[in-house]
Amino acid sequence: MEFIDVSAKTIEDAIAKGVAQLAAEGQELVETKVLEQPSNGFLGIGRKPAVVRLFFTSVAKTATQEEVAHVEEQSVAVASEPVATTETEVQDIAVEASVEEKPSKKELSKEDQQEIAEKGKQFLDDMFTQMGLTVVIEKMMTKDKITFQVHGEDLGILIGKHGQTLDAIQYLTNLVAYKDVSGHCHIVVDVENYRSRREETLVNLAKRLASKVKRNRQKVSLEPMNAFERKIIHTALQGDKNVVTNSEGDEPFRHVVITYKK
Repeated sequence: MEFIDVSAKTIEDAIAKGVAQLAAEGQELVETKVLEQPSNGFLGIGRKPAVVRLFFTSVAKTATQEEVAHVEEQSVAVASEPVATTETEVQDIAVEASVEEKPSKKELSKEDQQEIAEKGKQFLDDMFTQMGLTVVIEKMMTKDKITFQVHGEDLGILIGKHGQTLDAIQYLTNLVAYKDVSGHCHIVVDVENYRSRREETLVNLAKRLASKVKRNRQKVSLEPMNAFERKIIHTALQGDKNVVTNSEGDEPFRHVVITYKK
């Protein structure tokens, strides 16, 4: 299987950088492997970047609408082997919420927010043009969030496996749009309402697996997910008194474990 090695300050930055490169070249991410953990060294001496290896497959064309649906509906793999739990639900959700969205540094004026939105949209326009994609970008703004909804045909390549490519595009858009800006409001990039459909899929999955846990009284471990998707699982089951959800492992292999609560 083909792969590229990418380095950056953090593992998350390296993955985002690599996924963006693959998307621009018409490749699809298949698997991620961390080769080297980042190190700050001593007083800046001996500092080492994170290095990740991204395995990919070449695609002869962009994905069809049926393939987009397949990605969204693809079942999240699970395993029933016992996994030790080390965090409480409240602690995990708090940590993951902080990862998902940075706290506001100051309230933005409408003019500043509009400028940020224009920078973000210009970045997306330029990137999609270089990729040879014809799209329409719908911009929606609230006080705390800017959403770019991307519409077009055969856009599955922008989503990737479980939204990994889309997450990388969103991450880069936030970096570009907020360069040299002190305020903050989160930017969300979506493709044909993929995120809402994915959320619905994850909620249904969480409830189905919770029923399995209560029936068999055995832990179930989901496949690795990003912080946003893990939070969806936690939130979907937080009202179920018979199960507890925790997250295990380190990024990018962090996953949710559903445990029966006696």
